[in-house]
Amino acid sequence: MHRCPLWVKYLLLVAVGVVPFFAKNVPLSLAAFAVAAVLVVAGSGMGISQLNPGVGLLVMNAVIVAYDWIFRTWQEGVVFACGMIATLWLARIITSTTPSGLIMDGIAACARPFRIIGANPEKFALAVSVMWSSIPYLLVSVRNVRDAARARGLRFSWRFVAPVLVTAVGHALQVGEALQARGLGD
Repeated sequence: MHRCPLWVKYLLLVAVGVVPFFAKNVPLSLAAFAVAAVLVVAGSGMGISQLNPGVGLLVMNAVIVAYDWIFRTWQEGVVFACGMIATLWLARIITSTTPSGLIMDGIAACARPFRIIGANPEKFALAVSVMWSSIPYLLVSVRNVRDAARARGLRFSWRFVAPVLVTAVGHALQVGEALQARGLGD
């Protein structure tokens, strides 16, 4: 997967991750789930332990399956859960086997048709890049606030959202100033 061109990885993402959502077929969704798992482990060199989508995602998918089972059909829940996890795994392949510069070039290329309505593909790719690089920063901010609360003997709760928001706004201002200093801010 490291040597595959970006368009092949995007094609895999669409074919294996997105198409089963529209087909709404349980065997196809289960097959896409299995193919995505094999591609992550064999194709990208990640271990099986890295397939863990996280407790939050597993709980969310379990709630969706339960909801669909109660109010719709269990098949719809299975199709959604398999498709969601397969899509996330395939996106992980793209982000872990492709340099971020190539991903941004690919995003800019996909945004080029929107020039006719006034969009700037390079700025769009830059915005995605800034957002992408900000996510780990925000996760560290949440972890730091949680650790500070624990050190003071407090349980982490919703009242600790304010320090995280202040940190996020501060980071956004710093990024905005850096972009403007480089002539990229409007």
